[in-house]
Amino acid sequence: MSRRKPLLHDLPIPIRGGLEEVSTPHAGVAGLIELGRQSNVIPAAEKYLPAKQSPKGLSQGQMVEAFVILSALGGECLDDFTHLRGDAGLGTLLGYTLPAAATARQWLDRFHEEALLADRPVQGSFIPAESRWLAALGAVVEHSVRTYVSGVQPGPEVTLDVDAHLVESSKAEALMTYEGFRGYQPMLVAWAETGLVLADEFRDGNVPASVGIKDVVDRAYGSLPAREGGWQVAVRSDSAAYEQEILDHWAQRGWRFAVSADMTAALRREVLGLSHEAWRPWSQERNGVVREWAEVPFVPSRKYEEKDAQPYRYLAIRLRQPQGRLFGDGSEAKHFAVVTNDWETPGQALLEWHRGKQGTIEQVHRVLKDELGAGVYPSGKFGANAAWLRLQVLTHNLLELFKAAGLDKEYRHARPKRLRFAIFSQVGRVVRHAGEVFIRVAQRVLEELVWRWRRRLRHLVWAPR
Repeated sequence: MSRRKPLLHDLPIPIRGGLEEVSTPHAGVAGLIELGRQSNVIPAAEKYLPAKQSPKGLSQGQMVEAFVILSALGGECLDDFTHLRGDAGLGTLLGYTLPAAATARQWLDRFHEEALLADRPVQGSFIPAESRWLAALGAVVEHSVRTYVSGVQPGPEVTLDVDAHLVESSKAEALMTYEGFRGYQPMLVAWAETGLVLADEFRDGNVPASVGIKDVVDRAYGSLPAREGGWQVAVRSDSAAYEQEILDHWAQRGWRFAVSADMTAALRREVLGLSHEAWRPWSQERNGVVREWAEVPFVPSRKYEEKDAQPYRYLAIRLRQPQGRLFGDGSEAKHFAVVTNDWETPGQALLEWHRGKQGTIEQVHRVLKDELGAGVYPSGKFGANAAWLRLQVLTHNLLELFKAAGLDKEYRHARPKRLRFAIFSQVGRVVRHAGEVFIRVAQRVLEELVWRWRRRLRHLVWAPR
């Protein structure tokens, strides 16, 4: 009977340290990080933003990326950086520690220049010029647009939807709005076919939506890269754009437009004078309200109209309650109107097209306000809040690029909260070993998400930086 050999006290297997492993509940955000860097959108911040005076701390690109990640993961205020800073796995994934709330606030303050507010009147509205820093951040947003066009290659149609939206605020600097509360009124121009925001303008709450709208739309168009054959441009707006100078400007540029018209006394007389036969059925709402439309032979007086100026087309809309019922104001019918330079499209189709802006620009405002961080402004400084809005716009555009270029069609219209639930909130282990960082995730996540977006992103040709 053989005796068992005793176990060796010292195993002859070399064991070395150096393997670091941390977990993160946000492993799925790696795709957005990868997209921002690979497409050069995030590195563009280093090119456009003023150079740092000190090598200490985060770079300009890292600061911009940090704000994008904060918003994409649902952060709504600067204090939310504190929560994310505790995610060691996310820090390892990024390659740096996210800024503290105080550091982030100081960085935002650099976008504010008090001298630009010196001409603000005691009474009345005012839109200050953009600071050098804010304009530079606008160039980063513009880069995201060029990147989208280069990577996704959308069609030539560009429908510019323009709208301002009130956001209530408790900040002492916030001014009274026309609805009777203090707040701001940011204006956005969205590209309906892509969901991108092409231009934004942060505004006091008392600024009329019509002020400067022509310049904002021009700036939105200017953010588009040159395209062989040009772009087919159309503009949709509510009555904020109902000014003759604005309509003429768009018509002279060769742009198609449809704008809600103010129901002036002269226009109302023409609408009420239409015969019964002039009204055509459109639709009936669930509550029984009947929607009708009619062509209106209306040419408003134009102070500076040239003799050969072409009139625009007016379409009227009538809402009628079922017999015996009245609207809240006691009327039996409500009337609205739309003005356009499109004489070819059938009336109902054109009205439906104009109405479609509710599903684009108004939804963009809701997404920025309710699902990103534009519903609460973090500073008492105007320029800092303007930068905060622009960072939300940049985040929004990167998410649109991520959906269009990297994800399956089922996510094409997904809002940020769904992206967080289905993609970004994936548990993973971030491993650092031998100078290499990699993520360990469930095989299902690897097959259903990671492999797919990586395969798509690697085959894209991005716009030059």
